[in-house]
Amino acid sequence: MNILSEAIALSAIESIAKYLPRAVKDGSDIEAREHIAYGSTMAGITMQLTSTTAQHSMEHSMSAYHHNLPHGAGLIMISRAFAEFFIERHACDEQFVKMAKAMGIADAAKPEDFITALTQLQEACGVAGLRMSDYGFDQSECMTLAKGARSMQGGLFLANPCEMTDEDCAGVFRKSYR
Repeated sequence: MNILSEAIALSAIESIAKYLPRAVKDGSDIEAREHIAYGSTMAGITMQLTSTTAQHSMEHSMSAYHHNLPHGAGLIMISRAFAEFFIERHACDEQFVKMAKAMGIADAAKPEDFITALTQLQEACGVAGLRMSDYGFDQSECMTLAKGARSMQGGLFLANPCEMTDEDCAGVFRKSYR
């Protein structure tokens, strides 16, 4: 993360958090869709300026083993546990607080406020109930998925704010499993 990419990322997060529930509720809401298109574009620019984290590697492993899983759904399924992994290690507390504020929690003061904002967004968009088991996953696959993530796109683990071992990665999958 750098000054430019952080500013762009926070702008994308703010736009998406504010307008995604509206766009999901009413696909003909042109204002909401415009803001989502903006947020998506800015998120893409941020990924090009810096990188993205191993959450994407992990999801690519998920959809490689379960072809019926859309990338976005997989990201949603593991998003809370993935963020909680770094929050528990205080790897980037300030960034989580900034993201929570960008997502509408004006008085955010602790990294866990991001989890609250993320959960609220998922609930508002009707995706909080996505379950790995609905896509054929079994808990016994967690280490296979972890090793797959590293073998497919291991370079993204370098963009994480702290080290994440295969065991840690499998733990995120286990915690996400429903």
